[in-house]
Amino acid sequence: MRSRTIGIVLSPLLATILLLALPSRVSAQPTPKKPAASKPSTPKKSGPLATASKPLVAMGCDPTLKAHVYKPARLQVIQECIEVTGTIHHTKKEADGDDHIQLKLDPQFSNLLNAKNTSVQAGCLVLEPICMGPVTQPDAIKPCRDFHSPVKGVPPDGSKVKVLGSYVLDTEPGHGWTEIHPVTSITAM
Repeated sequence: MRSRTIGIVLSPLLATILLLALPSRVSAQPTPKKPAASKPSTPKKSGPLATASKPLVAMGCDPTLKAHVYKPARLQVIQECIEVTGTIHHTKKEADGDDHIQLKLDPQFSNLLNAKNTSVQAGCLVLEPICMGPVTQPDAIKPCRDFHSPVKGVPPDGSKVKVLGSYVLDTEPGHGWTEIHPVTSITAM
């Protein structure tokens, strides 16, 4: 009887130790699709991040890039490091030296978009590799001084790519969409 009592006491203790010993970070994997429900589920979060859940985690992002983002407080970090795939829809150069890229996400990443991505960004996730070109915007000159993005060129529109970087909500007035900003890497697939 005593050995059974010890087993009952030790089992939960061993399970707790096992859970604590498991790694807390995992490689980037999209969340599995849930079976269709009869009615839409309500998001657990409210406000601008309601659709911006934390579906995946990746490793390999360069945390030093944040030092070269102008007005970094405008970017609300949702996930420090994620990896997504999709097709480049459109790229344009901006006055802050960043490239503004619209990425049509592969279906398994569609939950990263919010209403502003849909209405203002052609249903795309915004990618911002920083300090890619000339900086003419006064408040962005200092962060990009003597620095150039680790992204070595952006593939042309229509290219299938894999992107690694920080997933954020851009809270600048008039924006409100989700982005990967700064981008650590863009790799053609």
